[in-house]
Amino acid sequence: MSEDYMNGLKSLSSRPDIKNKSTAEICSTSEESADNNLDVSDSIEINKEINNNQSLKATNETEEINDSSSDEDHDDKIGKKDDSSIKSDHKNENNQSVEKKTEDFQNNSLNLDMREKKNNKNSTLIISVIVLIACIFCASKFCFKLTKNKVEKKQFRMDLIDELKNGFPSQSDWFWINIESSFKHSVLKSKDPSIVLIIYDEETTDTYSKLSKEILNYLSKIDKSKSHVVVSKKKEDDFKYFIEKNMPDESKFYIDSKLSTHFKSGGKLALVEDIHEFPAHSMVLFYAYGDEEKYAKFPGVLIFMSFKLNEKLDAQSKQIYSQSPKKLREFAENRMFNLWSKWIREDQLRPLFTRIANNVILVNSE
Repeated sequence: MSEDYMNGLKSLSSRPDIKNKSTAEICSTSEESADNNLDVSDSIEINKEINNNQSLKATNETEEINDSSSDEDHDDKIGKKDDSSIKSDHKNENNQSVEKKTEDFQNNSLNLDMREKKNNKNSTLIISVIVLIACIFCASKFCFKLTKNKVEKKQFRMDLIDELKNGFPSQSDWFWINIESSFKHSVLKSKDPSIVLIIYDEETTDTYSKLSKEILNYLSKIDKSKSHVVVSKKKEDDFKYFIEKNMPDESKFYIDSKLSTHFKSGGKLALVEDIHEFPAHSMVLFYAYGDEEKYAKFPGVLIFMSFKLNEKLDAQSKQIYSQSPKKLREFAENRMFNLWSKWIREDQLRPLFTRIANNVILVNSE
């Protein structure tokens, strides 16, 4: 037995209540006590073990709970991480979807633009073809009309040339064209009146006399109206007297009477000869005769005027004036200005020149 056990027996034997008991009893009692002590001790140890087991169990449960919490936290973290990953994946998928849609939209827009450009190109091509066809049609129609007019004009001009140019081959083309265009505009079309100024010199006097008669006779046949009238001091003594005496009012009245009587009776052609000899103020009469259709005294008439130069033109000057109507017109205006500017102001002469010197022709020697 142990030392503790023996010490326990000694203490029991010294107790009063158990002195008379036999040793066997004591031993038995001791044994029982020991057993009881053992039972108590075992019970204590069991309780301790139970408590320890309970503590251990509680500890284990706590650790399990903690582990479970940790696992849950870990799971939460993993879940959150998974959620973030899922969200990120969704975001990436959305971005990819948006990018794909954007790319598809751009492709569709590009295809649409290409299709639209192609349609526009086709439309432009169709319109161009239509415009080209219309232009060709209009040009053909215009060319046909122009050719027809040219043929008619050429036919008229050729008739004029056939009748006159054969007898006067030295006259320029502009000479005949000017006469023909003025005649057609004023007489045949009854538009603004026309005045054609014929320039000649001493050398071409005979040519002028013969040519002027032929032109008037020929145009009168075409017009088929009343014959022409000639205003000249060579044929009228009274008029010659007015001119020689420098009587402008009487000269003006005489000229106006002759022309008005002829045009009122239906005539459309007239010749006023040698205006360089007229009194200056008598020329203002032709403001009304040479004005535009609305203000003209007699629309639709053609008046020829002649102006004789004091000097003979050299061959070079004649060639220049025959080829340049503008230079010939400037030459005629300067001559008339020098002749009449002593009696008529320039602001009155210049408007007069626009009426009587707009169409100027020069007679060449034959």
